[in-house]
Amino acid sequence: MKHILAVIGTFLSLAAWAQPQGEVIERIIGVVGGEIMLQSELEGDVLQMKMQGTDPSSDDVCSAVEQLLFQKLLLNQAKIDSLEVSEAEIQAQIENRLSYFLQMFGTVEAFEKEYGKTIAQWKAEFHDPIKEQLLVERMRYSLDNKVTATPKEVRNFFESIPKDSIPLISEEIQYSQLVIEPKPTEIEKARIRAIADSVRTLVTTGKMTMTIAALRFSDDPGSKYKGGCYENVRKGAFVPEYEAAVQSTKEGEYSPVFESDFGYHFVKVSEKRGEVFSSCHVLFSPKVNEYDLVAASAKLDSITLAIQNDSISFYKAALRYSTDDDTRNQGGKVTNYQEGGLRHNVDNLDRNVFFVLDKLKVGEISQPISLETPSGTPYYVILRLDARTAAHKANMTDDYLLFKQQAEAKMRAESFNKWVQKRITLTYVKVNDEYKDCEFQFPWVKSNL
Repeated sequence: MKHILAVIGTFLSLAAWAQPQGEVIERIIGVVGGEIMLQSELEGDVLQMKMQGTDPSSDDVCSAVEQLLFQKLLLNQAKIDSLEVSEAEIQAQIENRLSYFLQMFGTVEAFEKEYGKTIAQWKAEFHDPIKEQLLVERMRYSLDNKVTATPKEVRNFFESIPKDSIPLISEEIQYSQLVIEPKPTEIEKARIRAIADSVRTLVTTGKMTMTIAALRFSDDPGSKYKGGCYENVRKGAFVPEYEAAVQSTKEGEYSPVFESDFGYHFVKVSEKRGEVFSSCHVLFSPKVNEYDLVAASAKLDSITLAIQNDSISFYKAALRYSTDDDTRNQGGKVTNYQEGGLRHNVDNLDRNVFFVLDKLKVGEISQPISLETPSGTPYYVILRLDARTAAHKANMTDDYLLFKQQAEAKMRAESFNKWVQKRITLTYVKVNDEYKDCEFQFPWVKSNL
């Protein structure tokens, strides 16, 4: 809910920048260089606070005014420095925001009714505000990117932390995996393709309805009990093969059977409107038979034995045999995509994986174990414990990167504050008299409008 409110707040703030002419009489509340601050921008930020459950005080309003001043100062400097953003970046941001709103409102019609504009008009109005927002972000990044902490600065930061404030770090491990996931045979794929063709013929000749076909045959749990249908889907939400079938099929007609990573489908296109479409489909997924499972298990057993006998290293075996694209090319090493790096907090590991790794010594590999993909397909894996860091109070030896990140965050804040102080003295700034009594962090108020 907080994420949704933040998105709505961004929408409201941007909407304030894109008020249709003739509908609202605007009021300028500040000027920073060549950039103006509008009353409606501030109102959008205040409304966001209210939607998040805060009853804004006068101090909250002053804080919002200062945040707007920061943005205008960054935007003004970005233009002075001739920073640029590409049209592709602008359009990508517009599409991302539009996707959020369409999901919240449910349909294109509901969105257009609420906003009072067509999607095309909405996009046109938000082009310049989003461009400016991207320029602000790029300017801030260019400032922050100049700050890096030397080992001495990291050490000084660490030593400045009160001893009783040094954080406790949970146990962390680094591990590798070698995955063998059995695949359906070509015979099985051909069998499923033939079934898909037969069911499509029954549906297209009127001998079976799409609803019954989906209920009886579809392997898509998301649409099986809804007649196979998805309404008002934005382009980019489904796999490319599905969307290609939709785009090449006329409204009210059926696509040929096509293949994707999920199996074989055919689609009935209900409606296509610009970037949005509605369609129904039936998915037929080839099954892995018992023989394939046994063969995959036996293959992993032989690989495990070869590693244990030092006939091949785990790293080379993963490169050669693993079917997992994410880890194969790095010798099986499993990356922590949420936090970066290879360390994994044991509290965040899959329990099945944790219980196996917990029994291993560093450098040891497990016996093959069976796990399941999110779709329920079984696969086999051996795990290697690469490193283990016991729970401990953070220190410079084991947690240097943590303190480096914290030191640089502090240095960036200090550097930005110095930059703001300097730019204010060199930039024309005026703030409406209404906010002259605000206790700003920086001396924005030089004179009144």
